[in-house]
Amino acid sequence: TAIHRKTVSFLVFQISVVVVVSVAIAIIPLVNNLEDFFVNGLYYDAGIKLFTGFPNKEEHSDVISRYYGRMQKTPLKWKTINKMVRQMFSQDYGELRVRKLDFYGNDGTCIFKYFVTPSDPQRMYVWSILVLNSICFILITASYMIISSASKQSSEKLGERFKKRHRATQRKISAIIITDCACWIPFIVICILHSAEVLDATEWYSMFSVVILPINSVINPFLYDKTLNKKI
Repeated sequence: TAIHRKTVSFLVFQISVVVVVSVAIAIIPLVNNLEDFFVNGLYYDAGIKLFTGFPNKEEHSDVISRYYGRMQKTPLKWKTINKMVRQMFSQDYGELRVRKLDFYGNDGTCIFKYFVTPSDPQRMYVWSILVLNSICFILITASYMIISSASKQSSEKLGERFKKRHRATQRKISAIIITDCACWIPFIVICILHSAEVLDATEWYSMFSVVILPINSVINPFLYDKTLNKKI
């Protein structure tokens, strides 16, 4: 029917938008032209004794200013830093091998970096995504509560049979909201505390990203299952 086709088309459109936005969010940190917003530092060959660890922009600027002399007090771009560092070494050193410590390279697991500090260049991007996630979470919770309220009003008008159905719906909605809150609220709180440097949650990041957050997606299909709902 026409209504069915419209419903399917709208569903396909929604899925397409979600896929495009998700891919864009994942790819943006890898765009070379945006590296100044996402790269934390650079790794150099062990043979290069000029730097240790993965120096950030400030550490690079300090060394470069000492080598080249007085420089303007303006933030250097990574492209400029890379060029100036290479000019500090003659061809006798061979090819200067450099690796970026970028958005996905701050942890042993290649995952989205939610835990940021004030010194991280990607903090604004990360917090934009966290705010967007929080807004979506609030809207979803509000929608479930509206559905529950509407279901209650309808069941009161239609008799005892529908009241039982409403109670089952209410239990399902409550379970969904509780699991969502249990997964997301602690994570957001940890993100805030880490960003404010109240605590260092770096060691917890893999656990949250690989275990805690995906659990929410794993649990939801079971909550929608009728067999399980009878036991809730």
